[in-house]
Amino acid sequence: MNRVNLFLIGVNKAGTSWLYYLLDQHPEVFMAEAKELYFFGEAGRAEERPDTLDDYHGHFPFDADYQYFGDATVMYYRHAETADAIQAYNPDAKLLAIVRDPIQRLLSQFQYHKQLGLLNESTSLSEALDGRDPKLLRDSHYEETLPAYTERFGPEQFRIVSLEAGKDTPGALWATLLDFLSLPNAPRPTGEDRPENPTGSAAFRAVYRMTVRPLRRHLPGAYRWLLGSPPARTAKRALLRLLGTAGSKTDLLPPDLETRLRDEFAPTYAYLQTLGFDVYEGP
Repeated sequence: MNRVNLFLIGVNKAGTSWLYYLLDQHPEVFMAEAKELYFFGEAGRAEERPDTLDDYHGHFPFDADYQYFGDATVMYYRHAETADAIQAYNPDAKLLAIVRDPIQRLLSQFQYHKQLGLLNESTSLSEALDGRDPKLLRDSHYEETLPAYTERFGPEQFRIVSLEAGKDTPGALWATLLDFLSLPNAPRPTGEDRPENPTGSAAFRAVYRMTVRPLRRHLPGAYRWLLGSPPARTAKRALLRLLGTAGSKTDLLPPDLETRLRDEFAPTYAYLQTLGFDVYEGP
């Protein structure tokens, strides 16, 4: 049966690009070059989504000798209905999610939404949290979204890993992935022991909004090609080195706001503790 059997479902701004890279380096895994296919669920722009199942399957060489064919779309985790759709499509699939400290993830998404033009560059974090960008809080409440996948697929098919724990002990993360997917041993990829999709500085974000964003809006096919283009990724890394990244996240967070967020995410930290991630300290 020609079916995608590996899904990286999220979480966005939590190290998904790094996890995608690790999985794609294993000789028994083929990850679709077009990251963010958005075939399941309602997230994503309609013009960027495959129209039919055949179009979706066109991203995967099912006649090749791989153990896994993977789709990495980081918004899949948001809705239980998406879990139902993936289960109906392939009830035997394996799924992975990666989590990050909920406050650090929120701060990264806050900067990224400025890069996308969803928030004005002058918008403060307090303003964004007070109704301008409700996704910031929602997307960090893992305890409200990921259990739907646990309930439907169980621990044999669905595994959650941690960005911080993986960065601390990358060898242990690699071993976890190999064990979960029953993959033959292979050398751990090196040189990418950090997320490869950092959010840029204000200067980088301005360049992005003037160049990539119009391309995505008016020429989605060209934008999709750009995402999978090695020269484009090289150019992006060079521009990030030149203009810088978003910098220290703690600079954005005055003590009163940190207290507010730690109270907000107390259930999230508790949930992460139940998963065995001692790297996260709650309020």
